[in-house]
Amino acid sequence: MKKIFLIGFLITYIFAQDEISSRAVITSYDKTILSSELAGNITYLKKIEGDSFKKGDLLIKLNCDIYKAQKSKAAIEKNIAYLKYKKNKKLESFKSIGKFEVDIAREEFRKQEAEYKIASINVKRCNIYAPYNGRVVTREVSQHQSVKPNEQILEIISTESLEAKTFVPSTWLAILKKDMKVVLNIDETQTSISAVVKEIGSVVDPISQTVLVRVSLEKPYDKIIPGMSATAIFQINEQN
Repeated sequence: MKKIFLIGFLITYIFAQDEISSRAVITSYDKTILSSELAGNITYLKKIEGDSFKKGDLLIKLNCDIYKAQKSKAAIEKNIAYLKYKKNKKLESFKSIGKFEVDIAREEFRKQEAEYKIASINVKRCNIYAPYNGRVVTREVSQHQSVKPNEQILEIISTESLEAKTFVPSTWLAILKKDMKVVLNIDETQTSISAVVKEIGSVVDPISQTVLVRVSLEKPYDKIIPGMSATAIFQINEQN
């Protein structure tokens, strides 16, 4: 009975406030590790920890000589298969060969077409481009180093889709709503950023009696990077 009374008192107290606050950390929606799908020697790798890049920038380049040669070979074999198929089609029209030989030639041509597509894909895999605007977190290898397929090269993080994560008392669930306005006071830059509640956690931690709240930062937010700390101030009486 006392616990119910205490919870009710806390909720009443919270509603009486104009704002409530909690500690938060800045994170990014997008974080990934770039690796090579091919074995090869790295001929281009300029970015190091902390460097920024734009979407579409060339980040990694492998020596592509062997893959280009394989593509040229596949193109020649595809052309030969096509010529054989055309020849058999013409011979069939003269009743010199049967349908079976034509079908075999056609399927051989299709097989070589597929081989050419695979070779073309491998050539494209020699260059790895930035999937979004971001920064380098860690670099695992060096330029001119040989790598194996799926070996980690760069860990990158997006700087264009930032959010803040905070754990708040579960009693706040009575007033927290999606799209609620939030002000983030960033410790490191001593600046304030506008934000809104994006998602409220689906479970309450039974030990700490807290729930995760994800807050989406509103642009612009220059000089704000993942890992920074902030105080999240929830604007209770300023709903969108």
